[in-house]
Amino acid sequence: MFADILEGIDHIWNNKFEEAEKIFDTKRTTHARYALHYAEVAFLRSFITADTQDTAEANKRLKAAKELAEGSIALFSKGQIPQGFPQMDKKEQANAYLDTRVVFGDSLYMLAVLQLTRDDKLKGALNMRKSWKVFEECLKAVKDQKDESFYNEELIRSLHFGAGFFLFAMSIIPAKFLKLVELVGFRADREQGLKYIHDCHAAGGIRAPFSTMVLLFNNLLLPRGLANPAKYLKEADGLIAESLKKYPEGSLFQVMGSHCARKQCNVEAGIKCMQDALNNCKNLNCEPLIYRYELASCHSMAMDFATAASHFEPLVEAEKFQVRALCGLQLAGCYQMMGQRDKAVTILQRMPTFVSKKSSVDPMFVSQSKRHLANGGHFLWFEVTFVRRDLAKMEQYTDRLLEALEKAAANTKDGGALKPYKVSESEKKTMGNSLKAGFMGFGKKIEALGSPSKTRESEVVDTTADDRASYLMLRSAIQKGGGKHDEAIAGFREVIAMQDAVKEKWLLAYSLYELGESLYQKGNSKEAQECMKKCNNISGYDWEDPLKMRLRVTIDQLKKGGALDDMEDLDESTSSSSSSSTSSPAPDHKA
Repeated sequence: MFADILEGIDHIWNNKFEEAEKIFDTKRTTHARYALHYAEVAFLRSFITADTQDTAEANKRLKAAKELAEGSIALFSKGQIPQGFPQMDKKEQANAYLDTRVVFGDSLYMLAVLQLTRDDKLKGALNMRKSWKVFEECLKAVKDQKDESFYNEELIRSLHFGAGFFLFAMSIIPAKFLKLVELVGFRADREQGLKYIHDCHAAGGIRAPFSTMVLLFNNLLLPRGLANPAKYLKEADGLIAESLKKYPEGSLFQVMGSHCARKQCNVEAGIKCMQDALNNCKNLNCEPLIYRYELASCHSMAMDFATAASHFEPLVEAEKFQVRALCGLQLAGCYQMMGQRDKAVTILQRMPTFVSKKSSVDPMFVSQSKRHLANGGHFLWFEVTFVRRDLAKMEQYTDRLLEALEKAAANTKDGGALKPYKVSESEKKTMGNSLKAGFMGFGKKIEALGSPSKTRESEVVDTTADDRASYLMLRSAIQKGGGKHDEAIAGFREVIAMQDAVKEKWLLAYSLYELGESLYQKGNSKEAQECMKKCNNISGYDWEDPLKMRLRVTIDQLKKGGALDDMEDLDESTSSSSSSSTSSPAPDHKA
C-alpha cells in the first residue's frame, strides 16, 4: 500500500497537486490513509494560497478522513474488516488497525492546525489533546508488542511523526491554550518531538518531506530568543538544498529558502527564491497569494517601495485573502515612504473593509490605522517592519534606514520625535499607575490601561510622546541590529522612562524586551532577566502575540542559565571583552 502512497506524496511536495490527488482519489472513500493524504493536498495548498475557500476545502476533507478512520477503527476493534480491504491474517489486520488509528490522530492535529492558525484556538487546542490520546495509545501498543518486526517500519515512522509533530506543536502554541492539555497531566516535550521528526527525516519514506518542512519551520520561523542562530541556519541550508535536489519544483522549499536567505541578511537572494516559488505555481487553479505577499515583503525589506506596493495592491483587493488587513498596513506604509500620503490615507481609511469579522486580531489593524491617520503615519512602515522582525534582517541597509528614520522623525509635528520628552506632572497623575506594577515589580500580570482599543475612538489629542517613543525604539532596534548595543540600550531606557506619557503600551513592552536582549549581549544576564519578567507581566496591548511567543522562548532560556547552545561562547566573549577592547562581539541575533 505504501508504494503508491509514496508516489503521491512525492507529487505533493513537487507542486504536482493534481497528480497526487488522482492517486489518493482512487481509495479515499474506503481507506482512511488515502483519505488523509487526499486531504493533505488541500491542507498544504491552503497555506500556499491563504484563500478562505481552500481552507474550507481542507477542513472538509480532513473531517471526512477523520470520520472514515473512526468508522474503520470501530470495525477493526471488533475483529471485522472494513469494506474495500482484502482478506487479512491477524498480523496484517493488526497493522491495518494501527495505521487507521495513526491516520485518525493525524487528521485531528491537522484540523487543529487549521483551527489554531485561523482563529479558532479553543477547538484547535481540544483537537490537539484528542490527537495525543490517540498517539499515546498507539505508542503503548507498539511498546507492548514484544516482536519488534510485528509492525511495518513505515507505519512506525508515521506514528513517530504524528507523535513528534504533536509534541513539537504543543511546545510553541500560546501558553493559555497549552493549559487545556496540561490539565490532563501532559507536558510539552519539544526535544522528544524534534527527535522523532529528525529520525523520520533521516529514515525517508512517506513522512520524510513533511518532517523536513517541520525542521525548517523550527529552524527558520520560530523565535530563537537568545540562542545563536548560526547552527540552525546551517542545518536549514543543507535541508533546503537536499529537498530541492529531490523536488526541483517544490515551491514550499523555495519559500523556506527565501526565509533562510533573509535570516542571513541576503534580501536579494530571498527575492529570487520567492520568484522561483511563484514560477512553480503556474499550474495552480488559485494564485498563491501568500507567496505574492512574501515577495512584496521582500521588496519592502529591500526598500524598493514602488515594487513592493505593486505586489501589495492586488492583495488588498483579494477579498478571500486571509492576511488582507496586514497587507493594508504594509501598503499604506510603502505609500508613506514614497511620499504619497494621500494614497496612504485612502488605504488606512479603508481598513475596516479589509478585516474579517471572525478574526480576533484584525480589530487591532483597524485600531492602528486610526492611530496612523491621526499622527501622520510617519513611522508606519518602520513599525510594521519592526514587528514582523524584518528590520532585524536589514543590516545591509542600516545607513539608509537611519537616514529615512531621521527624515520621518523630522516630519512629525514640530519635529517632536527628535526632541527629548519630559513627562509632566499631570501625565504622571493620569497615566502613572497604569503600568507601575509591570515595570516596578514582578507580581500580578496587568492589563495595559489606556490601550488603543479603549482610547482611540476619540481622536488622539497629542502624539508627541508616542512619536518620540516610536522613534527611539526604532532607532535603537536598528542600532542593536548593527551590534551597537550601548547606543541601543540608552535609547530603550529612554522609552521606558517615558512610561507615564506613552499611550501605545506596545512600544513600552517591545522596548523592554529589546533592552533585555541587548543587556544579555553585553553580559548583564541578571538585568536582562528582570526586563523579560517585567515585559511578561504586561498584557492587553497591540502586537502582543508575536512578542509573547518570543518571551516564552527567551524566559525558558534564561531560567536554564542562558542561551543554551551558545551560552559557553557568550561567556567566553564577555569575559575576554573585560580585558581586551578588540575582542569579538557576542553572536548577533537575527532570528
